Amino acid sequence: MKRKIVLVIALAMIVSLVFPGFVMAEGDPGLENAIRTVKKFFEIPEELSEFSYSADSRDGISYWNLSWYGKDYKGSNISATVDSTGDILYYSCYKYEEGQQEYGRLPKMSKAQAKSNAEEIIEKINPGILAQLKPVENNGSVSLNNRQYCFKYERIHDGVPMPANGIIAYIDKQTGELCDYQKTWTKDLSFPSKDNILSLEEAQKAYIKNLGLRLTYNAVSDINGVKVFLAYSPVYGSSYYIDAATGERFYFGDLYGGGGISKKMDEAHSDRGIAEDGVVLSPEELAAIEEVSSLLSQEQAEKIARDLEVLKMDDTFELVRAGLYKRYPENKGYNWGLYFSSNDEEGKTNRSLNISIDAKTGEILSFNTYYYNGEETPKFDKDDAKEAVEKLLNEIQPDKFKETELDEQQEDTIVYPEGEQPGSYAFSYTRKVNGVLFPGNGIYVSFDAITGNIMSYRLTWYDIEFPSVEKVLPIEEIYDAFFEQIGLELRYVIKPEFIVYPKGGITVGKAADGKEKNEVKLVYAVKEGKPTTFDANTGVVLNYDGEPYKEKKPLEYTDISNHYAKSQIETLAENGIGLEGPELKPDEKIKQKDFMLLLSQVVNAGYPFRGMSVLSTDKETEDLYDILIREGIIKKDEINPEAPLTREDSVKFIIRALKYDKVADLSDIFNCSFKDKDEIDPALIGYVVIAKGLKIVNGSGDYFRPKDELKRADALIIIYNYLGV
Repeated sequence: MKRKIVLVIALAMIVSLVFPGFVMAEGDPGLENAIRTVKKFFEIPEELSEFSYSADSRDGISYWNLSWYGKDYKGSNISATVDSTGDILYYSCYKYEEGQQEYGRLPKMSKAQAKSNAEEIIEKINPGILAQLKPVENNGSVSLNNRQYCFKYERIHDGVPMPANGIIAYIDKQTGELCDYQKTWTKDLSFPSKDNILSLEEAQKAYIKNLGLRLTYNAVSDINGVKVFLAYSPVYGSSYYIDAATGERFYFGDLYGGGGISKKMDEAHSDRGIAEDGVVLSPEELAAIEEVSSLLSQEQAEKIARDLEVLKMDDTFELVRAGLYKRYPENKGYNWGLYFSSNDEEGKTNRSLNISIDAKTGEILSFNTYYYNGEETPKFDKDDAKEAVEKLLNEIQPDKFKETELDEQQEDTIVYPEGEQPGSYAFSYTRKVNGVLFPGNGIYVSFDAITGNIMSYRLTWYDIEFPSVEKVLPIEEIYDAFFEQIGLELRYVIKPEFIVYPKGGITVGKAADGKEKNEVKLVYAVKEGKPTTFDANTGVVLNYDGEPYKEKKPLEYTDISNHYAKSQIETLAENGIGLEGPELKPDEKIKQKDFMLLLSQVVNAGYPFRGMSVLSTDKETEDLYDILIREGIIKKDEINPEAPLTREDSVKFIIRALKYDKVADLSDIFNCSFKDKDEIDPALIGYVVIAKGLKIVNGSGDYFRPKDELKRADALIIIYNYLGV
């Protein structure tokens, strides 16, 4: 008992130290009320006998974080967050069962039943709130490997959505129980009226004028290098809106945006191709050796770094590491990577720098420096910084610098309070090719406003060919496609009073009483759910990889209402398994490649094809077969994508997917009871018997009909039965 009392006192001390804004008054009922609130709606099992909590306080509201768990800290647990108004903001329940199968199980509960459960729970916790919520479709998350259904709801006021607020509920597919619940709800908001706002047509004109689209070169990469394509895309990011009252550009969102190439590559690895005497070298190896012989030596690269005046390296700097790396993502050429450090009299590092140098040309590609002199007061303003940065660029990159344009989009994202100066400035110069911006390439430089030193420099400049701009569509046609296929919508957003950038970082402006002052604004925003990049030559919407966008729609069929396989087909479709609709054509023969696509949707190795309901290109078909060959599901001499699939062959592929084929190949040990067993390929007798024993196939009465060509509906039944094994 004494131990528990000491533990409670210790926790109270920790809470008061970690959360200084939180005061635990004598007799404070907050924790008790929070516990009672959770237990009012959710049962806490007896085996979760251990309990812990923490607390926080913001803007006069206390937040209690509660946890229940077993004595060994393993297995099942429940956690929740409740504020001092009695609002449950978070709930999570994990039930551990020994030997439970986590993934790949068909759900016992339909999505419609689960949604009904979710809404019943939401309404029980928040009476009347469903009237203020709108369900958000989430087709991208449909997967057999998701253990829960996810239901998202966004807040609605006067028919206008406010995506920043809402509720997310996760329902277990097997039990129908609530697994997770998350609520984001800003209280005491004043919503502006929809009276006297811009019409949609006026908002579109304002978008063109104040936000707009632009023609750019875009890059994607893979193991073969970089591909560049021309596209129209928004000038500004998704955190920019059109003020519905004024039509002006309005910013609110993440201050940090991604940029550059759209697909990250793995880190470069050192070239280690050194042959020993007597070993025969391949032409590729000889070419690599010849290439290395033409590169700068480490000593030459080090001299280039030390001679670079802007780095201010003196004799105290020592070279700590050096490496020769293959350049990515172009997949050609090499860079020297050097790391230097300088220590003080006590042996502590007070200055360091990394630098990357083109091993062929000696060009400086990037550097990062670290200085610390104990000072904290900025001495240089933005004009000083820009002057220093552009002086450097004219010295070390005069030709490339002339081919860039300063990106000033961030100017309206940060407001400095009176008397404050930032501790650093950053400048991004975007490359221009054929008069078109290439956001994936350019020069980035940062400047220390305290020391007056250049902090970092990065050159990204691909040595590649660029497509011509001669056949690009006029931007007016792209705007028509943009508003028709994507469009704008009215939305409420919450805007902090202001955002400041003091020496220490980013903070939200506060009102005189110390509380965050939020303002709700009515804006026109680009609708979510689709990419906003358009092929400049065709006007087609593109994915991040430059390939045409295919909208993910739920699998729904118009021709199975009275079909014997309706139940199995719909259950699979709810979990993203099926073939392209809206017509399934259930009684038509299935092609081998379509059966293979269904199999890829349910085997672990087929993850690249999950969510794909049709093979649109020869490349996709080739990739599919490559995966299934590696998995031993099909052999090269069995590939016949367009051919109908026989019943016995479908069983062969299913049993291989289950990894039972080595046993199935022992055909002499099996007793087949089908009356037409003599028509079955003798090599597949074991496959058919195992499939029947596992209830994957039943046959037609006493007959298997091995040579019959499989119907599309029957193929889906086989997949359904396979998942039940």
